[in-house]
Amino acid sequence: MLRPTIAQDASAWSHRGDRAALERALLAYSAISPVTSAAAIALARATERPLTAIEEAPLPLGGRERESFAAWQSAASDSRAAGDPSSLLRLVESASPAVPESTTPSAPAEIPPAPLPPEPPRPVATPNRPLSASALNMFVDCRRRWFFRYVCDPIEEPDSSAASYGTAFHAALESFHAEFARPSEELRAEMAQRLDALIVDAFDRARSTFATVVEVKLQTQRARRTAVRYIDWLCERARQLPFEVVGIERRVAPTIGEHQFVGFIDRIDRFDADGSLAVIDYKTGSIAESAKEYRERVRRFEDFQLPFYYWSQEIAGEHVSRLALLPLKDHTLPIVPIELEVVGGGAAPRDNGARGTISILDLERARDRMVEIGDEIRGERIAHFPASDDPEACAYCIYTLSCTARPQPEPERFSR
Repeated sequence: MLRPTIAQDASAWSHRGDRAALERALLAYSAISPVTSAAAIALARATERPLTAIEEAPLPLGGRERESFAAWQSAASDSRAAGDPSSLLRLVESASPAVPESTTPSAPAEIPPAPLPPEPPRPVATPNRPLSASALNMFVDCRRRWFFRYVCDPIEEPDSSAASYGTAFHAALESFHAEFARPSEELRAEMAQRLDALIVDAFDRARSTFATVVEVKLQTQRARRTAVRYIDWLCERARQLPFEVVGIERRVAPTIGEHQFVGFIDRIDRFDADGSLAVIDYKTGSIAESAKEYRERVRRFEDFQLPFYYWSQEIAGEHVSRLALLPLKDHTLPIVPIELEVVGGGAAPRDNGARGTISILDLERARDRMVEIGDEIRGERIAHFPASDDPEACAYCIYTLSCTARPQPEPERFSR
């Protein structure tokens, strides 16, 4: 993906309050040095305040840089308040390069002291914040990546085309099901027209997160075609198992074991027949190809997403009878969710392609493993974070270039 331009960053800040875009706009502001810009960004993150609100005193600013930084803060605040990037954009683009405050020759270099002995290794203190299923998945997949992401947090992860597509599609479906909680064949035409309009609007709002205008248009058309498939599946689902959508992007924060977890469930349906729930997770990327494959991933403790959602609702006093992954990636194929029916501990697994079962015992074991991982993370006993030994784990990792322990990919082999 191409790096955002200054104009795109200024627009993202003024319209959406995108803090990462604001940080890039400060780094592009040549009237203060990159060192000072980095110090201001670090201070803002550490104090959890926006760059436009931090005091200048803690920063090592000279007279001219102090004035330049104050002017930048004022322009950023004005652009955000007015929803117009012009003030910030004009200031950044017209700035003159920063010059040293003094030209006094530096003192002769002294002989450096002898290096200090290395500190003895000790366990890493992990951040004390709620755990999520995605964090647990990453910890299992590659502890080194988890360390970079959740302990160091060294960089802001850039938007990708796939992530932007997923975010926009999720937003459209959230608005859609707020209006259509009880889908039906009688409402097909109305639902199709409304979802199409909501997708166009959602992708238009997200256009600054895509690399090019062409990409926005292509991804919008892809989503609109997928939406037609979604309406087909929705009507068929309502005919077979009448339901009502009772939860959309529901935030859940249960305590499991002694640990606080947090997450957002894309959709929760309540079946008319018995009042039980179906927990649905939208997937705009690659997913398991069968119910059996996903169940085995749960059994191997490689995926905690749906087990976590299951227990969040069970702890809340609900009865969850189905767990589903809903693919929204390929507009050329009918939508067929990977769906698992929750069955008793003594029941033998049943599988029929995309549909299957999962035992309550499997979900209990997944819950216990979640608690064990939480104990390990919170226990501050981790002295080393090894990298994954699977090269595929590095495919979409943004820390690959910084990871000297990453596994090397298997050499390509050709045969005749």
